Amino acid sequence: MAKTIKQLMDGLAGSHEVGEVCRLLDAHLAGGDTAYLAEFGAALHARYSSGHAGAEHQFLFDRILWDVATRPGRAHVERALRLGLATRSRGGRPVRRAAAVLAEHQRPAALAGVFAAALDAGTAPEELRACLLHELVLRGAPVARLPEARAWAEASPYWAEHPLAWLPWTLDPLEGTPAMPRYWRGGVGYGHAYGLPKGTPLTGSADVPVEVGEDEPGLTAAVERWAGRYDGRVEAAVFQADGPVGPETLPGTLAALPLGCVERPTVVPTTAAEAWRQLFIAASTGGGREDDWWYGAYGRLAAWRSLAALAGAGPDSSAPEVARRAGDCAWYGFTAAGEWFNRDDMDLGFVALDAGRRRLAVLAATDYDGG
Repeated sequence: MAKTIKQLMDGLAGSHEVGEVCRLLDAHLAGGDTAYLAEFGAALHARYSSGHAGAEHQFLFDRILWDVATRPGRAHVERALRLGLATRSRGGRPVRRAAAVLAEHQRPAALAGVFAAALDAGTAPEELRACLLHELVLRGAPVARLPEARAWAEASPYWAEHPLAWLPWTLDPLEGTPAMPRYWRGGVGYGHAYGLPKGTPLTGSADVPVEVGEDEPGLTAAVERWAGRYDGRVEAAVFQADGPVGPETLPGTLAALPLGCVERPTVVPTTAAEAWRQLFIAASTGGGREDDWWYGAYGRLAAWRSLAALAGAGPDSSAPEVARRAGDCAWYGFTAAGEWFNRDDMDLGFVALDAGRRRLAVLAATDYDGG
């Protein structure tokens, strides 16, 4: 006779053996019966969440939550959310992680119910909808053609005041195909690098005199979490040159700046797209373990903010205006031979010269300096 869920719960008390239960759950999953998994998960949470959960119980719950959330289909999404995907899943930012997992593993049509308010706010909070929208955009999904998403955005007071509402609903050409982590049962993988962009290093030691320009608060948006983490460091500033700065004078000009990150720099030409790529990786998955990530939606916003400050776009500029200003700039990546950089995949350094080639915006960060 098959055991009831209650009997299985009783059998788990004080037991570290969960193999039989895992085989049972796999059998139900193979048959598409996520309703059983959701019922089992809810019972597991009710029985063992009040200080009595062992590692094996948390393992089972995480496994169930993952299997329900990633089974394609609207019903599976709603079951996962009712089970607590956005509130009980592991990690320091469960709402953001839930949005990333759903966007990677579900089609937009299956996520329509999340935007349609079919679920209560405790199950599908407004923040989940805000993050989910741009996690989908980052993966190239045609969110603008999803009626439920449009209706939610038009009616939601929460979204009207949300910082993510500034972002466009389609990828700008300079965003290319963003580098996204891959999620699977029990883990996440990513192999994204920062570092010096590919290119021929500039030569020349002549410099153009400069003076410190106005502060740009958004300059460090993409790397602000790096400072202080494992000796990570961030340095950023804007300067005004007495005359135009070109490829032949940039290395010398950069080396003469009153910054610790520019000692004997190696400078290569690059593009706004490469700057955005590295800024996005730095903001979304850099600066710590997954518990510390900002994930895709907020990483995208932070990358745009840093790019805008580097390009000299004002705080009220739209994304197209930021992209236009960025396209008018000359972009360079750099590293340095001093002690500031670790000179590996955990460093980034960019210089943007405006259209007149007199405004120099510098941003450098190291995620770990080896200390």
